[in-house]
Amino acid sequence: MSHATQLSLGPLPGLFLFWLLLVAAVCGVAWSLRRRLRLVASGRKDVVLGQWGRRLWDVVVYVLGQKRMFAEPVAGVMHALIFWGFCVFLLRSAGLVFEGASGGLEPFWVHGGFGVVYTFTKDLFAVLVLVGVGIAAFRRAVTRPARLEYSADAWFILGMIATLMVTDLTMDAPRIAAGVEGPWRGAVISGTLARAFVGGAPSSLQTTYAASWWIHMVVLFVFANYLPYSKHFHVYLSLPNVLLRPLEPAGKLAKMDLENIEEGVTLGAARITDFSWKQLLDLYTCTECGRCTVVCPTTITGKPLIPRDLTIDLRNHLTSAEKAIFAGKRNDLPALVGPVVAADTVWACTTCRWCEEACPLFISYTDKIVEMRRHLVLEQAEFPPEAEAAFRGMETAGNPWQLPADSRADWAKGLGVPLASETQDFEYLFWVGCAGSFDDQGKRTSQSLVKLLQAAGVKFALLGPEESCTGDAARRLGNEYLFQMLAQANVETLNRYGVKKIVTNCPHCLHTLKNEYPDFGGHYEVVHGTQLVAELLRAGRLKLTRELHQELTFHDPCYLGRTNREFEAPRQVLEAIPGLKLREAPASREKAMCCGAGGGRMWLEEKLGQRINQVRLQQLEQSGAQDVAVACPFCAVMIGNAQGELGREQAKTMDVLQLAAQALGEGGA
Repeated sequence: MSHATQLSLGPLPGLFLFWLLLVAAVCGVAWSLRRRLRLVASGRKDVVLGQWGRRLWDVVVYVLGQKRMFAEPVAGVMHALIFWGFCVFLLRSAGLVFEGASGGLEPFWVHGGFGVVYTFTKDLFAVLVLVGVGIAAFRRAVTRPARLEYSADAWFILGMIATLMVTDLTMDAPRIAAGVEGPWRGAVISGTLARAFVGGAPSSLQTTYAASWWIHMVVLFVFANYLPYSKHFHVYLSLPNVLLRPLEPAGKLAKMDLENIEEGVTLGAARITDFSWKQLLDLYTCTECGRCTVVCPTTITGKPLIPRDLTIDLRNHLTSAEKAIFAGKRNDLPALVGPVVAADTVWACTTCRWCEEACPLFISYTDKIVEMRRHLVLEQAEFPPEAEAAFRGMETAGNPWQLPADSRADWAKGLGVPLASETQDFEYLFWVGCAGSFDDQGKRTSQSLVKLLQAAGVKFALLGPEESCTGDAARRLGNEYLFQMLAQANVETLNRYGVKKIVTNCPHCLHTLKNEYPDFGGHYEVVHGTQLVAELLRAGRLKLTRELHQELTFHDPCYLGRTNREFEAPRQVLEAIPGLKLREAPASREKAMCCGAGGGRMWLEEKLGQRINQVRLQQLEQSGAQDVAVACPFCAVMIGNAQGELGREQAKTMDVLQLAAQALGEGGA
């Protein structure tokens, strides 16, 4: 039995049928992709690409290597087996298409040593993919993780994948049983299956082979055309979405050009097409895996923001808007906030970015939410009433507490700290921040850092009354006008004094000064207080000698840890304190939940669901320690409040730097 006769295409009918199916499949995929990509392309075009070497490496690590998938080991193994099998079978599928289109000719790569090795590999992966499908089916039918959406779509996809693998094996088994020459001797699994066909009639072997081949190809063509209308569209889009992801510092928000606003241009995202094309690409890339939902503090505490649902709602809206977008009637599209996304959903976000860190495909959420907030604030003047006082304070007094600017350095009286206006002899500018200047707990932390720096002989200065709010909360609440006003004024002041290095106790100030002020001409080396103190300890310039017999856990601030990747410095400082015992909470480091104050939420009432700070405190208490060390003034307020609200009167919340200053011995804070 020759290979050409096995296909049973015949001189005309079989070959014609295959070409008919092939052309229909290719045209169908092309038509569907064109429709979807036209919708994606309807977004704003202001996406800057570059650093292609890094982008390609990210594809290797995060797409081919599946790095983020293994955050959940079982799900990671399951998906990796299916994905790697998909990659291996790309060549096999191309070969089968060639066979069908040529009437049965084998592609050149199936011959020789490569063919043997490849056939062995694809045979092995056929089984591994089936194992992956089995794990996926078991999870959906038995363990049923809460984060998954249970729909017929997933079962249909799994069924098609399994069918492709089974028919691939039953294609090769009868060929091996019939003694057909070729690389099939490398097909170990198919060779084992072939024993069931040995001795069978040639017509039976022919029928089995031909049926398997045709079923395989029809399912392959259906699969390719089904994907653009399924949540599994990511099969096409995951690679480009990772390749084209923003490479700017994590959590950095895009600068709006407020100086050259053309008439008719919308500020922020009023309609779906006001997002960038990359943000719209995100919507179709989402796999609905739910990894973002199980870590989101607003979802955990029963608030209306569920990241996955936000993406699905925006995606469904984009698809439903197809007719109006293609007709050029974008102004006829409904507003996003209200008809598509509830206002409570938009204002719930703490911008902690855990959802973005959890997403295997780098889908963003905070930028879309802030874009919607920008439109509400800048064009509609609609925002939670509590935000008005914070905005007014930042605009008129340079701080959200609305306290006099000239009292900003009162906390430093008697400490012998010079102002930048009084001396040029300083290495670091101590950026105190609003909380460090006006909040009682924050002022104690500021005083602690001063004593630590003085003990180490570090030369530093303050701006004092010349310092103003960085505008972090204003920007993340959508008030870009106010943020840019504050940023430009602060950059002018810093540059006037020739500042090169900045140390700050506030992770929000750290992030804004380090990652967002460069857009306004502010280029500085910015470190957190714990980073500088840890460095001084390592260099031997600072020694902590007084024992503190205290047991505590550490709460990682979102903007210091997850966003700016500093997890070790606060722990190094704590570990350097004699007698202090640190107990790690299960939800710590990358997995630490937000305290609830980020994204400007510090200034808004928490009216829906459980209080985030209380849930976070309960997580920290799982460490076995009652006292909590923090490295952010907002976290200090939120965790301290939670201890009072939950009746933990004996528990304490202290900043890492306060503890370090106490450990200096005599004269410590």
